[in-house]
Amino acid sequence: MSRASLESIYKEVKSVNQRLDFLEDLVEEVVVNSLPRARLTKNQKTELKKRLAEMKPAERATLEDMKRA
Repeated sequence: MSRASLESIYKEVKSVNQRLDFLEDLVEEVVVNSLPRARLTKNQKTELKKRLAEMKPAERATLEDMKRA
């Protein structure tokens, strides 16, 4: 594989990573901003914020985890 190809692959992967980071931040912002309207209990809000924080360092929560939060 040529050097140019490896560089272009690296640039594309980096670009995708940046877009995913942006989307994760956007989803978190939407969820956090909608919390007051959702009428969640204090425990539910705490749990949801904990789950969102777990997602940041590349850990993932399943849909079932989010439903339980």
